[in-house]
Amino acid sequence: MSSSEQDMMTAVERKRRLRRKLTVTGLLAILLACAIIGPPLVNGERYRRRIATSMSEALGRPVHIDKVSFHLLPAPGITLGGLVVEENPAFGSEPVIRANVVEARLRLSSLWRHRFEVSSVKFDTDENGSGASLNIVRNAQGRWNLQDILVQAAHVNAAPTGQSKAGDAPRFPYIEAVGARINLKLGDEKLPFSLTDADFALWLPSPQAWHLRLKAKPGRTDTNATDTGTMSLEGTLGRAVTLAQVPINLTASWSHVPTGVATQVMTGEDQDWRGTLEMGATLVGTVGNGHLIGDAHLTDLRRSEFVPADLLEISTHCAATVNLAIVTATDAQCDIPTGGAKPITVSSPSLDMQRPQRSAINIAIADLPMDWVMRWAHLFSPHVPDTHPVGTINGAFTQAAADGTWSGAMQASIKSLTPAGTDSADPKKDLGIHPVIFGFTAGPTPQLELQPSTIQWTNTSQLTVTGLIDTSHYALQLNGTASADQIRSLGNDLVSPFGDNLTTLMKGNQIAVSCTRPFAGEQTCTADKAAPTPKRKPRR
Repeated sequence: MSSSEQDMMTAVERKRRLRRKLTVTGLLAILLACAIIGPPLVNGERYRRRIATSMSEALGRPVHIDKVSFHLLPAPGITLGGLVVEENPAFGSEPVIRANVVEARLRLSSLWRHRFEVSSVKFDTDENGSGASLNIVRNAQGRWNLQDILVQAAHVNAAPTGQSKAGDAPRFPYIEAVGARINLKLGDEKLPFSLTDADFALWLPSPQAWHLRLKAKPGRTDTNATDTGTMSLEGTLGRAVTLAQVPINLTASWSHVPTGVATQVMTGEDQDWRGTLEMGATLVGTVGNGHLIGDAHLTDLRRSEFVPADLLEISTHCAATVNLAIVTATDAQCDIPTGGAKPITVSSPSLDMQRPQRSAINIAIADLPMDWVMRWAHLFSPHVPDTHPVGTINGAFTQAAADGTWSGAMQASIKSLTPAGTDSADPKKDLGIHPVIFGFTAGPTPQLELQPSTIQWTNTSQLTVTGLIDTSHYALQLNGTASADQIRSLGNDLVSPFGDNLTTLMKGNQIAVSCTRPFAGEQTCTADKAAPTPKRKPRR
């Protein structure tokens, strides 16, 4: 073949390649134009009612949608605007779900088989950053608004979300929400507690169980609490005929929480505690009969008024059998280790978790080391001496389920005092105190009454102490006979109510003084009037 013929063949081949490139480019341009221009031209109004009706049948609730639009990029799907799922009238009038933007993506393979199968549903935030809102309601009859939806979903035949090939049953979509808000209601009353910035995911890994994941920030609408840490929940929910029979395996945690903020979230007020709280719990069983195990750990615990020399660290371990359907717990018990032979035990045979103040609660204190109590005392006042008393506390308290009142008593036995920086009692610092019993009783009001207790040095030197202590202050009365040195020793080595200022109120070796002190203020003491001496009748 001549060189001229070869040049002609090369030119023809170039034209063919160019023609193929132009054809492919034109087809891609047409497809891209269809992807961009086509979906907006589709009348979403024709499908809005059909989609709303289909969702209403699936959820068992009336569903309203303001707008429906279609798109092909980045994947074929539908965008729903202004989605509202109405509430069952038995649980109120506020919608159970409200979302401004919902993105539903379709499975491409299902379109070729003339089937409409959703691969994922995402409740997204709108242009203002607002996410979906979910109301969880428990009415006066003790029923939850979501239990009918869960039971109805259990009867729907669905294949696992991650199943690669389509089968007879449609694959369950991957459902997620970002930036959502979860509200809690009791009847028509919306509780101040809520979960914000919630990221939620739900999918079906196996035909008989859903897997859920939740991460959110707890908060209260009646406080300005910030930096509330992160609450996490993850686990599985099984299929069942009733809510109480739903199998569950859940793990929850609340981490990196300042203690003051934690008290704001739980009680609505900052209780003036500082430190860091970590909590975790697992629940295994069914919704109506689950075994709950929980742990809480407090580190660097102190009061807000001052920083003590040593911060306190405390842990607790709890276990109970719970019924989430009616929000109750049976055989509940929490143990608080103290370094002694036995922990402090808080228990309840039957606990209403919605109204714990109307449940029977028992507190048992056995062989509680006095040194542990002194560590707590250092958190309330910088004036508590740095001594290590040797002794134990025993007692028991009970809250009545009928009216929520407390009753009980405890006794503290102090055998000796160990000065700071030593391992044993210094004979030179021995106060000469015989083993003494301090008796406390708790009445209907939240306070402890100090029953008459005697501190005795010799047969002629003894001091009787009475008074009361509540959550805000203490009030003490001291009567007896003692030397000024003995009173000063009590102030230096035991507790701050006994100090130098008392010696100025003494009359010789006699003392009759009343002292009061708010925990956030200073102590004030005044001399009591001595009892009048009875006059002798003249002898006849």
